[in-house]
Amino acid sequence: MSHPKFQWASLDTAAKIFPCTTSRRDSKVFRIVCELKEPIQPQKLQEALDKTIDSFPGFQTVIKRGLFWYYLEHTDKMPVVRQEYRSPCPQLYDKDVQKLLFEVTYFDCRVNLEVFHAISDGTGAMHFLRVLIFHYLKMIHKKELSALTEMDYDASETQSIDDSFERYANHQKGPKIPKVKDAFSLRGAKTLDYSMNVIVGTVPVQKLLDASHKCGISLTILLCSLMILAIHEEMPVEAEKHPVVLAVPINLRNHFHSASTRNFFGVMEVSYDFSKGSGTLQDIAKKLNERFKAGLSPEELQYRVNQYMVLIKNPVARVSPLFLKDEGMRFGNYIVSKKETSAVSNVGIVRMPDELMPFIEKFEVFVSTEKLQMCSLTFGEKMTVSFSSAFVNADVQRNFFRSLTALGIPVEIDTNSSDVK
Repeated sequence: MSHPKFQWASLDTAAKIFPCTTSRRDSKVFRIVCELKEPIQPQKLQEALDKTIDSFPGFQTVIKRGLFWYYLEHTDKMPVVRQEYRSPCPQLYDKDVQKLLFEVTYFDCRVNLEVFHAISDGTGAMHFLRVLIFHYLKMIHKKELSALTEMDYDASETQSIDDSFERYANHQKGPKIPKVKDAFSLRGAKTLDYSMNVIVGTVPVQKLLDASHKCGISLTILLCSLMILAIHEEMPVEAEKHPVVLAVPINLRNHFHSASTRNFFGVMEVSYDFSKGSGTLQDIAKKLNERFKAGLSPEELQYRVNQYMVLIKNPVARVSPLFLKDEGMRFGNYIVSKKETSAVSNVGIVRMPDELMPFIEKFEVFVSTEKLQMCSLTFGEKMTVSFSSAFVNADVQRNFFRSLTALGIPVEIDTNSSDVK
């Protein structure tokens, strides 16, 4: 199906950095997985994909280079379902090849959706996968699901491709955000073939919630606190002069109304300085709780929206040719990376219609990285905590999951890493 209204659009405000910073080591691609309870039927999955793409015009696009900015252009290319044939989060963007920027593959009972970050974020892509699974299961189980007529995501084409940064940006001055000195940097041998080590832990979400409530904090803050402790176990004493800094993406749709499937997120930095604190779980959680409260205030959230617009509105930057902007964004990306140790992203709760729940085992999400990143999401009674890493060793991941079991939380591990015992 063609999308007559949508022919081209500038990359959304957050996406502009991704084409020029993608690399073999960090493809700027993330994978969302839906594991069903029965093997995938490829032909039915293809039919479901053909139906799904009609509702997501922003996905049926290619990236092109303009004189001043990259832009998305509608394409008649259609996605083709394939059996999984390469490692997770491969490079999908190639400046010399005009091709779709997402891919749907399958293996056994699993459906994989891989997306180049320039066209969508985790929330937008999750909408796509939910609708895809909805159509697929409706085709496979026609009788049982005959009464199920629609999903809860029914955004119009205009809403789906909206650049919500432009919609909500204003001239309001933001609060002063604490500056963080250069962060502790994880070091170690990296995979020679640029592949990622992926480790996924599945845990009962209620036990995690009980542990977080016992500490008087949110589940996300508990995960961040345990991540900081896991990293600290690998820090030399001399390195404690540098704080452990985590980048925490914020889904801005939770605070500004938006049905867009394009990027609409901010990034909050949370940190802990072991040279100034006791280093206990309680002390780390207390410090992070204070930062989260400030970071999620309306004033700071508005500031994050406005900050994304600074480059776009800068009169000098606007008339600078794209190759100069690329160099500037690469340098900015390098500076930011020095100020972050790792990243923790909690996608939140994945909701599906009750009628579909018996057919779905779980969801997972993980992302490409040149460092170490943790992603989590909740479906039903299970939370999956996924680590993606460019490093050969998995010491931090091992430390993290051991800390969960020490809290009385059972963990079921699945991995492609040979370093996990």
